[in-house]
Amino acid sequence: MEQKKSDWLTPVPKQSLSKMVVEKIKEGLISGELKPGDFLPSEAELSERFGVGKSSIREAVKMLEALGVVEICKGNGSRICSSVDASVMNPLIFQMILMSKAESKDALVEFRKMIETSASLLAIDNADEEDIERLKDIHMKTKSDFNKGWATVENDMLFHAEIYKSTHNPFVASIGNSIMEMFQPSLMISNRDYSKIVTENHDKILEALMHRDKKAMTQAVADSLDKWKELSLDESPD
Repeated sequence: MEQKKSDWLTPVPKQSLSKMVVEKIKEGLISGELKPGDFLPSEAELSERFGVGKSSIREAVKMLEALGVVEICKGNGSRICSSVDASVMNPLIFQMILMSKAESKDALVEFRKMIETSASLLAIDNADEEDIERLKDIHMKTKSDFNKGWATVENDMLFHAEIYKSTHNPFVASIGNSIMEMFQPSLMISNRDYSKIVTENHDKILEALMHRDKKAMTQAVADSLDKWKELSLDESPD
């Protein structure tokens, strides 16, 4: 019986290499031909079917592992993870995640600063009292958890998500939440100094929002991201 030809298992353009292999595997996920728990074909078969060298296949698999799309099973090859974050399947976010692995930290900080400053200033224009009360509640929990010595990453994510929501613009809220998901690994800093800084920065952001002070908000966001850059670099392996 002739084997059914899979649309995603076709040669990639010669100039593309590992990133195009990643895209082809993503096509298989989106089409449903690849499902959670499925093993990928062997390195040799992928190399032959895609028309690229084995080194490109290995690099692509490592990229997909870093993105949480595949897991490498020693002695058994690679398989699709049991759950793949929906944001990874968004073409724009997926491309940004790939770029975040290669671009400089300065470029990432500039990108976050642009998005978060714009969203925070829009929140100053559009946030109502209910939005501010929700932010106060999250901030109080952040401070309480910090005083107990608990991690504040989840509260940090919630606080920023609420800022995006406070813009009352569904497009800003959607892209903002996706961006926070993209940056979540870099927020997982096992550093009590980070938790202290998060608490202090949220104080400034919340105060600026309550006073509708755009100059103070711009400065608070810039300070927050500069500290994030500094601490995430300190936590990065040499």
